[in-house]
Amino acid sequence: MRTILPLLILALLSSLFLSCNKTKKAEEITQISIDGMIQGSYYHISYFGKNEQKNNIKNGIDSVFGAIDKSISLWDTNSIINKVNDNIVTELDNIFLDNFNHSQRISTLTDGAFDITVGGLVEAYGFARKNKIEITDKKIDSLLKYVGYKNISVKNSRLIKKIPQTKIDFNAIAQGYTTDKISEYLISKGVSSFIVDVGGEVRAMGEKPDNKKWTCAIETPSKDKDSQREYDSYIELKDESIVTSGNYRKFYIENGVKYSHTIDPKTGRSVKHSLLSASVLAKDATTADGLATAFMVMGLDKAIVWLSSHPEFEAHFIYNDQKGNYQTYTTKKLKGRLLK
Repeated sequence: MRTILPLLILALLSSLFLSCNKTKKAEEITQISIDGMIQGSYYHISYFGKNEQKNNIKNGIDSVFGAIDKSISLWDTNSIINKVNDNIVTELDNIFLDNFNHSQRISTLTDGAFDITVGGLVEAYGFARKNKIEITDKKIDSLLKYVGYKNISVKNSRLIKKIPQTKIDFNAIAQGYTTDKISEYLISKGVSSFIVDVGGEVRAMGEKPDNKKWTCAIETPSKDKDSQREYDSYIELKDESIVTSGNYRKFYIENGVKYSHTIDPKTGRSVKHSLLSASVLAKDATTADGLATAFMVMGLDKAIVWLSSHPEFEAHFIYNDQKGNYQTYTTKKLKGRLLK
């Protein structure tokens, strides 16, 4: 017994030590990544947290994605936005109202360069759930009559349209909004260091445990929409967002004419200018997303003029010069932060 007893005690101590180690490991703060596909694009989330929370946080993130789709996704046939577009009397939820209010604010800020009432035009060009139609000047002009952010309003949680044929499209702001909502969810769970990327709409909070900031790459426009992604530069982020919008992947060519997914709300035409991409730095991804779209509508020169009157925002543009070569323009403060 004298021999066996110490062995039993040793075994018990070893088991207790291993159990404590496992508990300690579960409670350790580690870098956790979650990846997937959503809203027709990829998403990547990286944060520092406890392994034991990973499944719960992943489920929570999925719930955020699901709630947003049910409200403002054009691809969900039962979504609130599709009911609104079909003129079915529908009570708007907080997600729809958030996107509506953000959109109207950015429309006012950009004098209508950003406008969610281009839904009918987006459909016609084939960049929505419904099949595209034959594009003619007459057809575009007929649809342009229904465009105008000042022609819609909200009253008693209902969308009011001056023109029933007006259709809403939140796609130019939805991914930025989704990035912000995922960020808010992580913060509510006590996560203070993370980076969220939903289709190129990025928001980073806090610093890593080694006191380093999060790093985000800015994509170089590709010649082919299926080309492998390459990067123009990098930026370190903390408590801010950067969003890139571009025409070099979302387009099609028909009868020798290139149609990009960026539609000018004032002309109804697919934009045709030298600006290839606009990356906007702002505190939140929703605002950055809306402004990036507005700049793609404005074109380089008008966007630069606009930024000169709004120094609270920074931007990085990639465009073609007269010889077809890539050139860049970066606002002063942002230029000093870009890393090659």
